[in-house]
Amino acid sequence: MCTLSWLPEDDGYLLLFNRDERLTRAPARPPERSSLNAVRSIAPIDGDHGGTWVGVNELGVTTGLLNRYQPSAALPPTAPVSRGLLVAELLDAGSVPQVADRLRHRALGAFRPFTMVSVETGRPVALFDWDGKRLVESSVTMVGIVRVSSGVSQDEADRSRRAVLNEMCGDRDLSEGVLVELHRSHLPQRGSLSVCMHRDDASTVSLTMVRVTKDAVAIEYVPG
Repeated sequence: MCTLSWLPEDDGYLLLFNRDERLTRAPARPPERSSLNAVRSIAPIDGDHGGTWVGVNELGVTTGLLNRYQPSAALPPTAPVSRGLLVAELLDAGSVPQVADRLRHRALGAFRPFTMVSVETGRPVALFDWDGKRLVESSVTMVGIVRVSSGVSQDEADRSRRAVLNEMCGDRDLSEGVLVELHRSHLPQRGSLSVCMHRDDASTVSLTMVRVTKDAVAIEYVPG
């Protein structure tokens, strides 16, 4: 129940993340600065468990996480740990390869399935899919939507949201304006398939925009 998109720029990148959550969850806190192992970062804070779903550090490395809902042969953990705490744990990573190395050597059995995303300037987007038993690594070079997650219809939501983006772009190059429009969109209609998602039990609760340039790192956070 999330949508993450990405647009590389000449001296950095832009990343947009719609967080979709159950209506019973506590409200998140706006982005806060923190420091881990002398590396400063900024990230919004989950209201239930204190972790985060996306954050960026002063080195320009963004780490984010989407829940996975696809069927898995793995038994669910008996005492699951919030996946957002894993994101917070990685916010001091100095590069995408460092994120990859730490995940490869991290015991992940206490975490429910997820997709971890790691981004830095000049590299493809790195994806790490944990299905409860195995960690699979891949990368994305195509700009636009990187990953969609849905607890109702994963494949249908992915197809619908990518089709909306293609329709919005038309014969134009993908731009920041198009991506912002996408993440606020209720197309093809307001509901479980729209990027700004609405269901009886869950909805899009925020949009986080991360911008990294050679001179600055910034987050813009829009609740609701």
